[in-house]
Amino acid sequence: MPDQDERAAELSREQNEKTIRSTQTALRNFREFLISKYPSETREIYVIPCKELDAYLASFFVDARQKDGSEYEPNSLANYQCGLERYLKEHRYGYSITRDKEFKRSQEALKQKQIELRCKGKGNKPHKSMKLTFADELILRKRGLLSRYNPEGLLNLVWLNNTKAFGHCTGFHGSTLKWGDIRLRVTETGLEYLEWMGPDSGDVSTKSKRGGTDSRVYATQHSPQTCPVQDYKEYAQRRPPAMRYEDAPFYLSIKPVVNLAALHWYNCQALGKNKLAKMVKTMCEKGNIPGRKTNFSVYQSCSTLSEAQSNQLVLICNNLSQQAAQSMASHSNTGNFIVSASYDSSSDMA
Repeated sequence: MPDQDERAAELSREQNEKTIRSTQTALRNFREFLISKYPSETREIYVIPCKELDAYLASFFVDARQKDGSEYEPNSLANYQCGLERYLKEHRYGYSITRDKEFKRSQEALKQKQIELRCKGKGNKPHKSMKLTFADELILRKRGLLSRYNPEGLLNLVWLNNTKAFGHCTGFHGSTLKWGDIRLRVTETGLEYLEWMGPDSGDVSTKSKRGGTDSRVYATQHSPQTCPVQDYKEYAQRRPPAMRYEDAPFYLSIKPVVNLAALHWYNCQALGKNKLAKMVKTMCEKGNIPGRKTNFSVYQSCSTLSEAQSNQLVLICNNLSQQAAQSMASHSNTGNFIVSASYDSSSDMA
């Protein structure tokens, strides 16, 4: 379909842009190194003979430092080698710096440097994102950051459900997700479920399981308060009618001030890419959850809960539902939800 082709093309463009940026970074850092250590060398690197370029690369891998004087991570140096390889290939350089024997000196220098850096503790991924645990999710629910009863919590909740259920599907990408990509359906026995209908949904390979998930997620009739289908239906009801057509953006920005008793909580405007990219980081910072949490933390999480965990989650959600109902009853006229700066719709297209 045309819209699916457009989204696939957009994802391809995003990947290409990342590759271009990576290549430019490698080239810039290598050139800066040459200027600092070999100021008389002013040639474009694709015209430098392989023997000389091999010596320059070996020196770069051994001696290059970051702007603050610290050493690079082992993977960073390897990425620079790949970036320079791409640049040289674009300019039809006659050799491969990663494979050909003419660049054996620099290849060995890179290997030895990586070993040295790892011995110093580099490459242990100190900035690696940590798994979003079941305990973390309970905290986020208790603090209203995963909740059906306020617009921010509901947006977070639906995003988390979608990412757990469909994040593995080909074509799934938060910033390009459309309302029609996920459909509410019913089995012959009357059981409701959500199904991924995005790009390549008919391809069997896209339905391969990852961590117990596939292209469908079923309602949990025994625990409606924790049911992802009920979360989706609540989110559908809170969307403006104008944003319920198939090509509408799935994730919408929140109104700056929302009366919780009002039917609609969201604008007719897509949530910005930057905010989508920081969904987990933002909610965990607000929930005072320690550790480095990113959207990737969700992919590290196990989506299958034990019976004890499921019961605990149901109990907490039932208690929160009762508290929300009591709060709405006592503040029906003044129950406004003020959107914090991180969800300020005035800057939502950032």
